[in-house]
Amino acid sequence: MSANNTSYYTSTATPMPVGMMSSASLEGFSSSAVITPGFRRERVQGHPENTGTLLPDNVDVHGIPVTMFDSYEHAVRCVRDRINAGRKTFCVAINPEKIFGAHRKPVLRDILLKANMHICDGVGAAIAARLLHGERLPRITGVGLFTELMKAAPRERWCIYLLGASPEANEGARRRLEQDHPGIRIVGARDGFFESNEEVVRDINDSGAHMLFVAMGSPKQEQWIIDNYERLDTTFMMGVGGTYDVVSGRVNRAPAFFRKTGTEWLYRLLSQPSRWRRQTVLPRFALLTLKAKLSFK
Repeated sequence: MSANNTSYYTSTATPMPVGMMSSASLEGFSSSAVITPGFRRERVQGHPENTGTLLPDNVDVHGIPVTMFDSYEHAVRCVRDRINAGRKTFCVAINPEKIFGAHRKPVLRDILLKANMHICDGVGAAIAARLLHGERLPRITGVGLFTELMKAAPRERWCIYLLGASPEANEGARRRLEQDHPGIRIVGARDGFFESNEEVVRDINDSGAHMLFVAMGSPKQEQWIIDNYERLDTTFMMGVGGTYDVVSGRVNRAPAFFRKTGTEWLYRLLSQPSRWRRQTVLPRFALLTLKAKLSFK
């Protein structure tokens, strides 16, 4: 539906209070698994022959889990293994803004804890993991993981559904992906301006997609996934924020220097000075980490 006569879907559902959930909690949003502070283990459901989670352990960064991938390749392999095993996966990108926000907003905290794959999207989260736990985590950004999954999609024959963003960004991203990745199977694409949620869920399920990417901005996109999780047949689900704008070429991605140094936040601030209020989270997150580090001694 056109952006001219409606607006982005807004969730009205109340998220379930969860506390520190295991990854298995996503498969039905309930679990009897025992949670050890700092790390989480997943009970295997539906595949009793498996004894692992098909995901590495998580390190606890201020109460929010971050999955300990060692590279993009590692993350893509885990996604592939879970899709092949039919293990439903909800992936979220974790950065200092989300971690700090989770301390102030229980709804955001619940959203993050309901996911079972948490990529280390922000350099601040990586630094905190190193200082607090001695773990060296490379950054696995949301747009970076999306790009790597698109590269693997033709080979793995994954079917993809693109949901969200403006009609122009959604269509532009679809065209660009088909151009850059011959053989990619985009079985559905729909912008974020819709009124009938039931119709959208039905269209996603009818498409036969293995992977669903939702671009509605965070945390709205993650809330939408949670609200519709049980009814969605897709195996892998991930919120991707402004990724379609970047892929379609409507928005420039930060230059390589900023990406390599983990300072995309500085590039965005220089490009959009109006974002300065959001960036005030970074020094507060650093202070929170320093206090936690000192309390360990």
